[in-house]
Amino acid sequence: MSSPQSYIPLSLRRKIVIALDPDLLIPAPITDDTPEAASGSTTNRFLTFKTVAWAKANLIRPTEDHVFLVTCIDPASSAMDSGVLSAMWTSLFSDQDIHVDKPKVAEQALKTLSEALNRVGVSSSVEVVMGELGEKIPEYVHLHRGEILVVQAPERNALVSSMWYSWADVCAQKAGCPTVLVKKTDLPDNVAVALDPPLPTATTAEEPAGN
Repeated sequence: MSSPQSYIPLSLRRKIVIALDPDLLIPAPITDDTPEAASGSTTNRFLTFKTVAWAKANLIRPTEDHVFLVTCIDPASSAMDSGVLSAMWTSLFSDQDIHVDKPKVAEQALKTLSEALNRVGVSSSVEVVMGELGEKIPEYVHLHRGEILVVQAPERNALVSSMWYSWADVCAQKAGCPTVLVKKTDLPDNVAVALDPPLPTATTAEEPAGN
């Protein structure tokens, strides 16, 4: 916890907005024909965790910043598809939580990331916005007076990238503040230690003093 001398009120903190891809937050459909989807969902969630950890390691100043974790859900697809619902029905017979719609699932995923930030001393809040990423994220940045925007750069091939902008590109153009696009190649597994630090080891100060 920050000392009184270092505490900065929320209104005076630098505002960092981290916009996360909802497709990486929400479980993929799981069917008997695609059992690898479960592994893919875990990988996606870890990729999102590493994105936030990268921001913590490279941008965030815990005593001076406030982080807004945000994602967007298209209202037209806010209900779970049949594959995900089938998997959740199966989980009725296990101890897993049941979620019925994408906004709730996304919000819970953001809260988990927020809790990880809080554990390492970073002030944060979460929000799920209904609408398209390229439109709503810049609006969110303006509303909260964001000073830095961090976005997950979607994986796209060269042909697709040359034909049209990704939602991350659109956000960078419209946000009106410095924007950092974090690519998968920027995220080695060991970056996760920024949000999940190892236990401290014994120091020489803890050892018996010599004569």
